[in-house]
Amino acid sequence: MSLLKTKVTRRKFLGATSGAVAATLVASNFGVLKSVSASEEKSKSSKGRKFVPSTCAICVNKCGFIAEVNNGVIRKINPNPRYFKSRSMICARGNAGAKAPYDPDRLKKPLIRVGKRGEGKWKEVSWEEAYDYIVDNVVKLVKKYQNRSTIAFASTEGFQEEYFIDLANIIGTANTVRHPTLCLASNIQGYSSVFGTFPDADILNAEFVVISGSNRAEAIVTPDTIDMAKKHRDQTLVYIDPRATKTTALADKWYPIKPGTDLALVLAVIYVIINENLYDKEFVEKYTYGFDKLVEHVNKNQYTPEWAEKETEISAKEIYWLAREFAKHAPKSVWYPGRRSSFYTNDVYYRRACAILNAICGAWDKPGGLVPKSKIPLRKYEIEFPIFDWTRERIDAGKVPFLGDVLPEHDKTDAGLPTDSCQYLSEKDGSWIIFREAILKGVPYPVKGLFVYKQNPVESVPNRKKTLQMLEQMEFICTIDVAMSDTAWYSDVVLPESTYLERWDPVHSLNGIVPIAVMRQPVIEPLFDTKPMFEIMCNLAHRFMEREDFWEDTSEEDLEMFKETCLKRLTKNPVKDFAKYQVSQYPGAFEKLLKDGVFYLSDKPKYGKTLKDGFRFKTRTGKIEIYNVKYEEKGLYPLPVYSRHEDPKPGQFRFVVGRHGQFTHASTQNNPWLLEAYGDKENAVWINSKVAARMGIKAGDKVKVKSPVGEQIVKALPTEYIRPDVVFYVHGFGRLSKGLSHIYRVGASDAEIIKDYVDPISGNAAMHETFVTIEKI
Repeated sequence: MSLLKTKVTRRKFLGATSGAVAATLVASNFGVLKSVSASEEKSKSSKGRKFVPSTCAICVNKCGFIAEVNNGVIRKINPNPRYFKSRSMICARGNAGAKAPYDPDRLKKPLIRVGKRGEGKWKEVSWEEAYDYIVDNVVKLVKKYQNRSTIAFASTEGFQEEYFIDLANIIGTANTVRHPTLCLASNIQGYSSVFGTFPDADILNAEFVVISGSNRAEAIVTPDTIDMAKKHRDQTLVYIDPRATKTTALADKWYPIKPGTDLALVLAVIYVIINENLYDKEFVEKYTYGFDKLVEHVNKNQYTPEWAEKETEISAKEIYWLAREFAKHAPKSVWYPGRRSSFYTNDVYYRRACAILNAICGAWDKPGGLVPKSKIPLRKYEIEFPIFDWTRERIDAGKVPFLGDVLPEHDKTDAGLPTDSCQYLSEKDGSWIIFREAILKGVPYPVKGLFVYKQNPVESVPNRKKTLQMLEQMEFICTIDVAMSDTAWYSDVVLPESTYLERWDPVHSLNGIVPIAVMRQPVIEPLFDTKPMFEIMCNLAHRFMEREDFWEDTSEEDLEMFKETCLKRLTKNPVKDFAKYQVSQYPGAFEKLLKDGVFYLSDKPKYGKTLKDGFRFKTRTGKIEIYNVKYEEKGLYPLPVYSRHEDPKPGQFRFVVGRHGQFTHASTQNNPWLLEAYGDKENAVWINSKVAARMGIKAGDKVKVKSPVGEQIVKALPTEYIRPDVVFYVHGFGRLSKGLSHIYRVGASDAEIIKDYVDPISGNAAMHETFVTIEKI
């Protein structure tokens, strides 16, 4: 089936969804979908009307759009009808991206701090002054500590992030840390430990979909969110979450599961499917390893629905129904992988169980099941970075003496978890919790410099006080961003990046069931004295080359190779030319990207490539590993073992995290259009209505939410749509930066109260291990 033939107009889409999700996706609180006023800012570009295709950067989806530009001013962001990944749609956030270049709060010139950190005293400087300041401080620190890894680099995904990583390699540090361990690292690890890769879910063709915790109607991921909202008549959707989100409005059934018991539910479903012989015998025999051990495991531990009912507070009858329906519709059944951050410190075992369930039902690499991602190969420049004598091993590598400090007591023994080291997906990613802990403790050496790009660790990493302590002990901090984030607010130098609407970005292959290649081209000329990350990296690279004292720990041969491959081949070529080179093996691809905003080799999904004779999965056995050989060698549980989590004590609540449809993590709350669409200027804590009544708490009352690491004052929102033992509020409020004028000190920050626990198998932050108290004030 061609995805281009499944055209969806905005009107048809709204008609196909519930009112709840429609309000989320298209922001019905807007009086009308707005256009940018020409009076807000004047552009340098020529007069006239034009339509420019490009790619959104408001969230990770990178949806295609066509910008309407009148007299050099963006009037509106429209969906791209050729962009089938987002089903020819653009959400409220993407539409509101038109505001980004004209935001009065955006960074407009380089800034150097002149007061104390966090005081907000800055002076505007030229780019040359900023570059000199940065180079002087980096060289000073590297020479002072005789260690290039004393400079750390923190970033999040984006088309120009690769240039930020290039800068880290130029400086020679081993210490880079990225966003995955604040997001989906445990998901990737869990599914990869079974299939050797992290798959997509074929929601479009699935007949039975189970979504656990991933609030897909609000934490928008395309195409999944749109396919789910337009679910076909034969599809059943089951939603599992301690609170009723807008995804619940789309679901056929909602199970308000007891937090911490998700693994018990999946194991019980597996038990039923095995003992009622509902599994795919032929698939299991041909493609999997360790099924016999799984049978023994679930029977020996008696993971029955009756047992699971006591753990999960979901009736055994419903668990039997869930198992039988999942098996009946397989292979068109999906236990949705999701993107949500890890819940608990043993989260990988839960994700493994979900993958195993799909595997034993044969719901793999077939229409309607889990499908391995495909990609469009792109050409790239090979850069030879120097080998430095002063580069030391990562601070979060190998054994760490403080792992017990970031594990709950109940997980320090007999939980199948490492207790002396923490794993992570790649050297580039690291583990944020362990990374920060090592810096604070100065183990194994001091880290005294920090570069931050497109990330805001002050608001994104749990236990905000620790992040501020980490920043305070830094001798130098440089942040590169489009806005004065909380992290930028505590920096020494802030470099303003051009918005995604003002720059060229390289081509990226967006992997998936049907892969596509996209890039960005400028929609308007830069409005202020800003630069893209590519240009910042190039200029700093040349500045560093002028400092002979910076290269004394590398060989002349390495240095010459670096000059040839980086300074000549990369930094002398604009991004536009690099984009042409990336797709040069596909005739006409670059021209198609310019014209249509997207390039693809096919618009039809392909299934079954891993099921062909001779294919080896990227596992030790070459098969789908129900029983994981590597885990067994490392002393981990080779099969998922359920362990009970601690319950809140009387007067306590488990704090859970979540997102809202208008906001991308903590990056869009300051957008006035999205705040208007949100319907309130601040967040509020969800608390069960009956519990609130007993406590004398009414809607709008101010309450104190207190955890072992911090406290916040926030409005109360009593609701029947959350369990009595759980509380929640939306991420991204209660900000510390005065440069975010709409949300400075407005509402409550969850980073302030979430305890910094870690899943040591994946390095992911465990976001649901925090208990809080609520007090009316």
